[in-house]
Amino acid sequence: MKTGLLASLRQFNQTFWAAIATELLHCLASYCMLAYLIIYLAQDLGFGQLRANAMYGTMLFMGYFLPILIGALADRYGFRPTMAVSLVIITSGYFWASRVTSYPWMFAALLTIALGGAVMKPVIAGAVKSASTEENRTLGFSIYYTVINIGSFFAPFLANVVRTSTGHPALIFVACGIVETAALAVTLVFFRNLPVAEEAKGKSLGVVLGEMVLVLGNARLLLTAAGLAMAYAGWLKGWMDGEMLLLAAGLWVLLNLAVDLPLRARERREGRRGGGLLQPQRFGDGKLLVFILIFSGVWALYSQIWTNIPLFITGLDPAMKAHIEYFQAVDPIMIVCFQVLVGKWMGRYRPLPSMVVGILISAVAVASVGPFGYALGAWAVALSLVIWSIGEMMFSPRMVEYVAVIAPKEKLALYIGYGFLPFAIGFGFGPSVGGHLVKFFQARGMLDGVWFAFGAWAVLIALALWIYDKVVKG
Repeated sequence: MKTGLLASLRQFNQTFWAAIATELLHCLASYCMLAYLIIYLAQDLGFGQLRANAMYGTMLFMGYFLPILIGALADRYGFRPTMAVSLVIITSGYFWASRVTSYPWMFAALLTIALGGAVMKPVIAGAVKSASTEENRTLGFSIYYTVINIGSFFAPFLANVVRTSTGHPALIFVACGIVETAALAVTLVFFRNLPVAEEAKGKSLGVVLGEMVLVLGNARLLLTAAGLAMAYAGWLKGWMDGEMLLLAAGLWVLLNLAVDLPLRARERREGRRGGGLLQPQRFGDGKLLVFILIFSGVWALYSQIWTNIPLFITGLDPAMKAHIEYFQAVDPIMIVCFQVLVGKWMGRYRPLPSMVVGILISAVAVASVGPFGYALGAWAVALSLVIWSIGEMMFSPRMVEYVAVIAPKEKLALYIGYGFLPFAIGFGFGPSVGGHLVKFFQARGMLDGVWFAFGAWAVLIALALWIYDKVVKG
């Protein structure tokens, strides 16, 4: 068996292993930065919980959303040049972040890192696919996902060693920049460009934007969504309070609905649809859009592990700041050790029950954060993270499988491609929404309330997913 595995590994060429090594180093740097970032922004730089969450969420949104738009760069300009440019952008962002302390400049540095990472994600995945064959592609992607977990496993310990041994948290960014520089060296020395067949050329930006309209809705609907996003940004910036946000959002929606009335009347009268903004609001692929919104809630909850839970731990016991990165190692340790066993066990069941049960287990995890922390001490929050990882191992791997099940045959690639949009939405909005929930319950002296609210949030997601499945199957 060992001989068979070694023989299989030898089938991969130098470019494949260069891509794998680059991904390992990139993940090590990324998770090293993320392990302490929220504490650094909120406490060390004094930005506070709400502004730090807004910055953190925006960075993650850019990192997960932009690959949808720029995923075709590697096919146009070549894998090796695109990967090298992305690593240069990432490295410059890390060294820039190590030197700045003001909110605008730190925001710009983190967005630079996110931009480079957004270019990097599809390039690495595309390189793994192109450097493998039909026979060994499954093994190739298994290796690819394994190194992601290995990088996320060791990264928190690297961040803690750098920070505690030097006494300068900003040097974490320097360490990340050095690791990414090593990844750049691997790319330049060992990576060879991969030929791309003409029929495999990536989609143009125009095609991607057209598909996005197909999924989300027409231009009028996107205009309404843009207005709501601007109101939300104003709330995050403190330009309006919660009541003003609801009032502004409600008036904007009503205004757009009022504009729809004459436009729909004209369509009925003329028997044809208008173009651009001269048409009423319409949703795109409603089935996929609802799925995206439901699973965005799951990843918004997951984002609390990297943002509001570390802030809760250090607020509960300031001495835990010396060890806060260790909490970020719990999830990858559990996944590395038990994902195969859990996956084999859950393979007996349909994707939907697996995901619903996994989300309900995650509800128990987030609801227990406060009770465990207050009753047993800050270290006990690690037990909540263990519970979360069990739920995650049940719902996360089966999400893509479920998308493939519900997708119409003619839209399978579209559904799978946009099935990852929940990461961008959830990670983008989750930290800020969680931060405002914490502030809301703290102002009312209900310290445990926010964690029960997160638990109820997860239960509602599980219920929504179950109802969604019934409707879709119906």
